[in-house]
Amino acid sequence: MISRIALFILMLVPSITNAQLESQFQFNGQNAEVLSVEKKVTVVTPEVVQVPGTCTRQVPNGQREVCTQETRYRQECSWIPSSERCWDEPEQSCRPVTRYGQECQQGPGRSECRDIPTSEVCVERPTREICTTRPDGSQHCTTVGGGTHCTTVGGGRDCRDVPGEQVCRQVSYSDTECDTVSRRRCETVPGRNDCEDIPYTVPVCRMETQYRTETYACTRTETVNRTAQKTLKAKIQVEVLTNGLVEEFPVQLVIKEANAQFKAFSIDAKLGKEPTVFVVLKKKEVFIASNTKDTIELKSRIILEVLSKEMLPIALPTAISKASIAESSKKLLIVLDGQISSGGGVDLKISHKGVLTGTRTIAELVASYPSPGVDLGEVDGKPALSIDLTNALKRELKKKNMRLSLKLSSTLNLGGELMNATKPETSKLYEGTFVELK
Repeated sequence: MISRIALFILMLVPSITNAQLESQFQFNGQNAEVLSVEKKVTVVTPEVVQVPGTCTRQVPNGQREVCTQETRYRQECSWIPSSERCWDEPEQSCRPVTRYGQECQQGPGRSECRDIPTSEVCVERPTREICTTRPDGSQHCTTVGGGTHCTTVGGGRDCRDVPGEQVCRQVSYSDTECDTVSRRRCETVPGRNDCEDIPYTVPVCRMETQYRTETYACTRTETVNRTAQKTLKAKIQVEVLTNGLVEEFPVQLVIKEANAQFKAFSIDAKLGKEPTVFVVLKKKEVFIASNTKDTIELKSRIILEVLSKEMLPIALPTAISKASIAESSKKLLIVLDGQISSGGGVDLKISHKGVLTGTRTIAELVASYPSPGVDLGEVDGKPALSIDLTNALKRELKKKNMRLSLKLSSTLNLGGELMNATKPETSKLYEGTFVELK
């Protein structure tokens, strides 16, 4: 592991604007950096002072009678006899219904054969003359060949497979049909006294003290901002947990003051270039080490960790092995292929496609795991999620054609802030898995 110390001194002219100390170091595998920065700043200190001035006050200046109309109230009551109050209240009424759809099957096939007729093909053979010379010198010739040659072709059977006819029949299935009906509700309102306050006015007279305004010399309190030029210095200790990774990229560090009084500061870090590795800001702190007449000294500590993609605590399965629902307990069991993070979230939807009804949602659920309704376990050596669907069901479960759509997300617990602009993929969608009802 490489360790080195770099010293940077930054001198700026005095300014009354907010002070900001900036520094940067180049990471290329080292596990430590020490950075020093300084800057001339104007520190504003509020001070409470007493200053001479002129004040005013109210002093009595005799009395006079003042009459006004004053509003008062008296209570008047009347008896309201008992009555009956009625209203219409909507109510959902559901009932099981039997529906019918068409179910078709392919009938058995058959074989069709036909006899291929025979035919006779004849050809005329050519003739030729063969001559030989006899011992006596005479020539003897004989004609050979000629005639007709016939061959029988064709015959036999030609067969082909003919598919069976489609046979359709009406089948019944159960469904739920709901209507909104209006129910008449009534209640008895008991008799009661109905009282109200009735306003009335009366003249009211009283003696009222009159005042006049007089001025006098006084001192008043004012807040005055005192300014002073100081040198703001900061020493930044950077620790890097490299995990054996080496890649070159710049890291920028910025220290800011909370206000012009320079009593509180904050520090932040950001990447100057997007690396291929992941960088986590695990700790950042800054505090005032000393504050004298001429200097404010800060000490700061930054801890970074460098991780590869394989080191991130993210595990998402490659596929869903199988899914089933226990009809008695309404629990969905999802067996997964591959690894899964120990904590995360599920967003699932179970749908059913009927012959006449089309696609309908059976259940929907968004939850985290592990939680009271979602458990992470193991089935036949594979990770498995057990999910209680009792409160997630929208319709009754079906024997066939239920499909699962599942989005899994993994909790990215890095123990700090991920500094990269490009974030790792922490979720995955799995669609089309058939759900068996047991």
